[in-house]
Amino acid sequence: MVDQVDHAAFYKTCNEDNYIFRIGEVSKMTNVSPRQLRYWEQKGYIHSERNEKMASRVFNHENFMMVKLIKFYLDQDHSLSTAFEKAQHHMQIVRSTYAFILKMHHGLVQKDGHQMIDMGYFNKEHTKRLYGYLDENQEIVYTVSDIDEAPKSAE
Repeated sequence: MVDQVDHAAFYKTCNEDNYIFRIGEVSKMTNVSPRQLRYWEQKGYIHSERNEKMASRVFNHENFMMVKLIKFYLDQDHSLSTAFEKAQHHMQIVRSTYAFILKMHHGLVQKDGHQMIDMGYFNKEHTKRLYGYLDENQEIVYTVSDIDEAPKSAE
């Protein structure tokens, strides 16, 4: 028996705004000193908030990722301003990709012995749907089905 899971409700609980880190934690996880983090914040490259409970700087998930990316590009011998520009560009790609995936994902279905992602309508007429899964070699396999052949929901 397969448990029914409301994946949409689960994903809503995984709001990245809930992931906050103190400056010491960010420093430890990124190998960037607190002094450097304060300097980057002063320059406007990253932003922290004051946590009411601790009176210390806290960084949200997006700023944590910016720190990781800036550090990555600095380690490739870019200047701080260039590293920041590259990190901004990278974050925009991540945001766009994430938004696309959220729009594209219409749930999980069971079809032909595989659990597949329902990626929505395949044509303008809304008579076919696109499904996909990873095979045993981790290769993407796509399948298109007529609406009247829609597989059973696996959720």
